[in-house]
Amino acid sequence: MTAAVSLRQPQARDVWLPTPSRADRDVPRASKGHCIVHAVFGDGEGVRVQAESLLEHKWQLIVSARPETLELREQVLFRWGDRPTDKHVFDMVVKERSGRRIAYTVKPEIRLRSGRFLAEIQEIAYWVKFKQFADDVRLLTDTDLDPVELYNARVTAAVAKPDAEADSRAVALAATLTGARSIRDLTQALGMGERSYRAVLRLLRNHRLCTARTDRITPETLVRRPEETRA
Repeated sequence: MTAAVSLRQPQARDVWLPTPSRADRDVPRASKGHCIVHAVFGDGEGVRVQAESLLEHKWQLIVSARPETLELREQVLFRWGDRPTDKHVFDMVVKERSGRRIAYTVKPEIRLRSGRFLAEIQEIAYWVKFKQFADDVRLLTDTDLDPVELYNARVTAAVAKPDAEADSRAVALAATLTGARSIRDLTQALGMGERSYRAVLRLLRNHRLCTARTDRITPETLVRRPEETRA
C-alpha cells in the first residue's frame, strides 16, 4: 500500500529583513576581550545597529528611547584636521526632533583617568562645531547610566512589533485620557489581555503617553498624556 503524498505547496510568506546598518565602520562580529552587540532598533522591520561594547549598546537603547530622538546612527566617521590621522569615529550621532545634531562618544570612566582622551575629545569638539558637523559633542560613561532609564528603555524596546487592532484601540483610549491612570487600569479597559498590556507599552514607546513619575515601568505605573503638565 502506497502512502498518500500531498502535492500542495506551502504558501509563501513575506519576509521583511531589517535595513542594513548605516555605520561608517563595521565593528567585529565577535571579540575574545569584550562584548560585541548587533541589534535591531526602530519600528517595523527596523534598522541593524552595531555596538562595540555592552556599554555602547546600553547607551544606544537609552538615547533611542528618548522622546527628542528622531534618528540615530552609529559608528560615524568625522575627519577633523589636516593630517590623514586626524579622524574620530563617534559611537552615535543623533538627529533630534528640534533639528539639532548631537555627536556622542561612549567611554568607561576608567579610560578617562589619564586625561589624554579628555584632551583629545576637547580638541575634536572644537573642530566639530567649526566644521558644522554637529551642534554639540557629548561624552557618556558608565557612571552616567541611569538604571531606571535603561530598564524602561529595554521594556519599550521589547514591544516593537505592532498589533494593528490592539494599537488602534489603545490610541483611541489614550486620546480620552485625562489625568494619570495606571497601566493595569488601561490594560483592563482595553479588554484584550496581554495584547492590551503590550499596546499600552507601545504608547509609551511611541511617546503618545509618558510616565507620571520617573520609576521603573510596572503594571502599577501611572501614565498620562505628554502635553499635560505635571502635578
